[in-house]
Amino acid sequence: MAERLDGRVAVVTGAGSGIGAASAAKLAEAGAAVAVTDIDLASAQTVAAGIADNGYRAIAVRLDVADEAAWLTALDHIRRDLGRITVLHSNAALTSPEAYAADLGVVDLDIGVFDRVLAVNLRGGVLGCKHVIPDMLAAGGGSIVLTSSVKGLTGSAHRTAYSVSKGGLDALTRMVAAGYGKAGVRCNAVAPGIVMTEAAASIPAAQRAALEDAHLTPSLGRPVDIARAVVFLASDAAAFITGQVICVDGGLVAHTAALSPAGSRGKF
Repeated sequence: MAERLDGRVAVVTGAGSGIGAASAAKLAEAGAAVAVTDIDLASAQTVAAGIADNGYRAIAVRLDVADEAAWLTALDHIRRDLGRITVLHSNAALTSPEAYAADLGVVDLDIGVFDRVLAVNLRGGVLGCKHVIPDMLAAGGGSIVLTSSVKGLTGSAHRTAYSVSKGGLDALTRMVAAGYGKAGVRCNAVAPGIVMTEAAASIPAAQRAALEDAHLTPSLGRPVDIARAVVFLASDAAAFITGQVICVDGGLVAHTAALSPAGSRGKF
């Protein structure tokens, strides 16, 4: 199977929950040895233990992706325990309710929140690429998958910092692909729509119904939906795909707003 990752070593950031946890599990199922990294070591340990309980290889490593020294320490640990890194899923993002509440339009934006969001979401992605690509070059190639967002592709009245950080990751995707593609390093991004992670669980029912109507699929996304796309992009099945931002969004950005409910579309 082309989507097998046997013999690969994968690092997943922000893997203590949500998309990152699902991605770590699916990468392991595909045969990769996985480093489950998160700023919350306990959550990373829980995810890694679950992967190991299913018969796959995983370790937990604490990592603050905004801290370059933390990257160096974590990668030394991973190389020592698992070997040279050939897959990176850079997924960590600042999604706390406090950050969400203060991430407003440009005029009203808390600039301290802006700085923190970009430090985690964008700087973290840059640092991961900076320090993992040398491993991939030494191995003759590798695959990087960044978690972007449809927010990086569209405008809205709020979440300025989050949207700007994701747009920056889209640019990083193309920069890495252009700079290192001839050496065998591919870089792509997935842009999820609304995914029902732990962070999204508190969405009020009325707002959730509106979000469901904005998607073209019968339901909102699940972390595993994104994880499957990550495994595909990490694998040799995607050998001719690089520099792309791929929407895994239930059709969210594929259409404009309509007066009729999504559930009635296509019925005559």
